[in-house]
Amino acid sequence: MLWLMDIDDLSLPEDLQVISFAGQGRRSTTFKVNYHGETMALKVYRKDFIKKYQQRYKLNIAQFEMTRNQAFYAVDVLRPYAARPIQVLGIEDGFSLCFLQEFIDGPSLVELAEQARGLPQSVLDAGRLICEQAEASGLHDLDLFYKNILLRQQSDKWLPVIHDFNLVPQYQFPPNPFLAFAYLTGMRKKSHRDWRCLKGWQAWSDRCSSMP
Repeated sequence: MLWLMDIDDLSLPEDLQVISFAGQGRRSTTFKVNYHGETMALKVYRKDFIKKYQQRYKLNIAQFEMTRNQAFYAVDVLRPYAARPIQVLGIEDGFSLCFLQEFIDGPSLVELAEQARGLPQSVLDAGRLICEQAEASGLHDLDLFYKNILLRQQSDKWLPVIHDFNLVPQYQFPPNPFLAFAYLTGMRKKSHRDWRCLKGWQAWSDRCSSMP
């Protein structure tokens, strides 16, 4: 498997044991690992995005994701909907640049909607709460794309969990002068893409509910 070759190229702590491949994103690959006796998620960043974030944004991608994750997790009402941030590796310790995070042992939003022929209303309601409370807390453009969301079960309900915090907010680095002007004047809200993503949750739920 290709991901095993990737792991062999990494420098990791001796007591960090890779258990399995967990997922592939645009900017990182995630593995299920055991570290210090605890099951965690290990995010390994693509070299081209490490370089892009350094050169274009003057950011360390792992530290940036950790900081965004910590800010979201620090909001009491949002904490149940976030993976717990743990540790960044690769900052003056000789290891490869990685981010350790709580491992979410549950289905993706996509999978649950397919299995249940639509999302439970509680998940959609939680999505709205996340958008409202994040916006009120000054946290915007959280990359709430429906394919990025995991779920965990709490009592008899499924809770959406945000675990991908490495997207640089568009309002901080607008891709063109028109969007820069729209954000500057307030014509486009900083949380515009979060609310747009939430509509995608509903659209995917509706699509799955109409499946034969």
